[in-house]
Amino acid sequence: MQRRHKWRIIIVNITCVVVMSSCVETKQLEKLGLITAQGYDLEKENKLKGTVVVHKFDPLAKNLTEVITVDANTSKALRQEQNLEIDQKLVLGQLRCVIYSKELAEKGISQLVDALNRDPTVGNMVYLTIADKDAYSIMSIDEKKLKVNLGTYLYNLIKQNVESEQLTSPTLHEFNHNFQDHGRDPVLPILKIKDDSVIISGIALFRDDRIVGELKSEQLFYAKVLSDKYRSGTHELGFNRSHFEKIIKKKDEGKDRKVYNKLFVSIDNIRSQAKIKLIDKKKIRFRVDIKLDSRLLEATEPLDLSTTKNIKFIEKEINREMERQILDLLKYFRKKQVDPTGFGNEYMAHIRKKPLSKTEWRELYKDATFEVHVNNTVVKTGVID
Repeated sequence: MQRRHKWRIIIVNITCVVVMSSCVETKQLEKLGLITAQGYDLEKENKLKGTVVVHKFDPLAKNLTEVITVDANTSKALRQEQNLEIDQKLVLGQLRCVIYSKELAEKGISQLVDALNRDPTVGNMVYLTIADKDAYSIMSIDEKKLKVNLGTYLYNLIKQNVESEQLTSPTLHEFNHNFQDHGRDPVLPILKIKDDSVIISGIALFRDDRIVGELKSEQLFYAKVLSDKYRSGTHELGFNRSHFEKIIKKKDEGKDRKVYNKLFVSIDNIRSQAKIKLIDKKKIRFRVDIKLDSRLLEATEPLDLSTTKNIKFIEKEINREMERQILDLLKYFRKKQVDPTGFGNEYMAHIRKKPLSKTEWRELYKDATFEVHVNNTVVKTGVID
């Protein structure tokens, strides 16, 4: 009897598994339209223009890509309208990149980001970006010239710049974290069309969920150094040529030529570390200490690097120029009332009061002052001639 009872239990369990599995919706790849990139533009007041790049699979042909653009008031309504224009069900499981137009981002993108957060099929590692102008122009670019699906291209473009430490990671997770953090503001990369391709032209600075400023590509080095530990990346510095006269190698008579009226030096950062310290609570004064180890890769004049004295001179000049540029950048942040480096977090960690709101911190931030100290050590000089 016990053996018969056990067999009944086994048969019932197997039957339940078969019935439950038959109730699960099966998704055949050929019946799905995989959205790899989507963009949002402000069409007019209270109206959004949504564009998606859809990757389709056809067993009788090669993989196809389709671009769909519709108008609606919300992101969910946009998806419904887009589904009416394609013979496959649109899904977001392969979404790689989201683009918001600059005009839309200047008004605020929190409601659209929230829609992504509420969709369980969208992963936290999706990249968020800003279009230099409108998102539609980027979304409708000729993929034949890119030689790859747009979503994949944008994902690889951003990923390789994050891995090479040119950019701070602009994932949905990072944006949410910094947006909700009262002592730090988010940043996102800016995309721009150049020569029938898409490039990163800088980063957008956010105050809450709105763009209030941007940094050009040449400023990304300092933004990254201030925000994270920096282990790689090159940077170019320009100096008054006359300051380096005593260490410029003299050429043979009649062969001296000046291509530039300034001296440019390119360094390769090996490692760096930035420390922010609140040194005056009442006057809200911060000290920023940046330590770098770098290689001297190139100079536009042949420099005499044979002595320690000359190397120390170069280090001193680099330190002074970096300190000036970083201080200018911090003053720009303060002017725009954005805090992408986390000065607010440092301040709140040293006050014994209830946590400040973002509004309260911004009021204090207006009067903040900074002193910057850079200690750059040239550990390798390479060959410069």
